[in-house]
Amino acid sequence: MKSKTVVIFAGSMLLTLLLGGGGTYWWLQQQGGVAALSSPLREPVAAAEPATPKRYLTLDKIIVMLREAGQDELHYMSIDLVFRTDNEQQAQVKEQLPLLKSIAVRALSQLTRTQAAAMNVDEFQALLLQHYSAAYRKDQQPQPFSDVLVSKLIVE
Repeated sequence: MKSKTVVIFAGSMLLTLLLGGGGTYWWLQQQGGVAALSSPLREPVAAAEPATPKRYLTLDKIIVMLREAGQDELHYMSIDLVFRTDNEQQAQVKEQLPLLKSIAVRALSQLTRTQAAAMNVDEFQALLLQHYSAAYRKDQQPQPFSDVLVSKLIVE
């Protein structure tokens, strides 16, 4: 009786393997044969080039006086900026922090208190980036940072 059980078990295993192999063969034929295994949809996605690590340099405590037309009372604005750059240009941005501060003061001092209070952070960033881009174009130099971010803003 034991030998019959072994034969039945072995036969059922063989039948399972044959059915599995036959099903796999049929599926591959439906998908376009063995070439389907190497189709572009099945190829691994090529690794993207590694992004250069970003560096962030801060320029703190830029204080600008804001005047209001027809008022003697002075108001002020305090802003901290962060410049996004990469490893290669980090030193250049550090060297140019006094220039970057001067450009920011020049751009922001043109605002009145009402204008500054009505602006959001994105508008300040766009205004500053516009002035930085214009200054670097005027000097015919490449801009050593990719973005300017506002990390603190007080309008009083």
